[in-house]
Amino acid sequence: MTSSASLSSECRPTDELTILVPCFNEQHVLIEFHTRLMATIDHLNVTTEVLYINDGSQDRTAEILDRFSQDPRVRSLHLSRNFGKEAAMRAGINAVQDRAVIIIDCDLQDPPELIPLMVQEWHKGYEIVNMQRRSRHCDSWAKRTAARLYYALMDQLIDDFDVPKQVSDFRLIGPNALAAIRAMDDNAGVLKLLVSWLGYPSTEVNYDRKARQAGTTKWTPLSLLDLCADSILAFSIRPLRMYSYVSAISFVAGTLWVAGAATLGELTHVHLLVLSILLLCLGTAVVGEYVGRVLTVVSPRPDSLRRRNQP
Repeated sequence: MTSSASLSSECRPTDELTILVPCFNEQHVLIEFHTRLMATIDHLNVTTEVLYINDGSQDRTAEILDRFSQDPRVRSLHLSRNFGKEAAMRAGINAVQDRAVIIIDCDLQDPPELIPLMVQEWHKGYEIVNMQRRSRHCDSWAKRTAARLYYALMDQLIDDFDVPKQVSDFRLIGPNALAAIRAMDDNAGVLKLLVSWLGYPSTEVNYDRKARQAGTTKWTPLSLLDLCADSILAFSIRPLRMYSYVSAISFVAGTLWVAGAATLGELTHVHLLVLSILLLCLGTAVVGEYVGRVLTVVSPRPDSLRRRNQP
């Protein structure tokens, strides 16, 4: 277990917890997951509710969730269609106020029995408790490789904050951090990066991820590429800056090359064509810099956040 920030001495405004469970076509595993989850909740020392978010499932997921909702500790939120996991998590966060939340998938790869440990770390003063995979043997070689490449790329492209490695959406978010996320209304961001961007006191708890109990994964190579692209576009303008550097260096080198050719009396239309292309690249880089500045200015994320809420 490692800490990524110092502990805060602030008191939590609430000792209530909501467990957010995004679902999409999970009829085969929901009953076992719910049974284990409720058994875990029975032993928690905080007031707890469960909020299932049905992300437009086409199977019997909605029917099963409505049956679960007969328990007063359980609520269900049904989205009109499949909007994706990020949108489902955002919908759940928007439905919760003044409470801590735990986000967990219902495929049982993330054991609900670890929730008391997360609450224990929260009670120590951590606002964010990230569950960090100790191993990913249950995942395919391709998915493990893609994950390593993703985190390596984030390390290179994001300087403002540290991105914990091998951390999924399985985490606890305290009420102060949750209020900050709700206030920003950052629909373009990737939640796992947005939580790290906040900078609240956080810790990582190692665990072994289990194999999926039933059904098939909703992640495809294309969706993983989409996640990578969304992460870069939402939190980094470094690709634009790198292109600007390359364009500027290329233009200077090209200008010297053309000047040298002109001095030697060897100037041809090829030299002028190359110089024109490099000038266009430089102009595109300048436009890109302005676009990057616009994205920074219009971002819903503020320049800074307070460590604690003022009364």
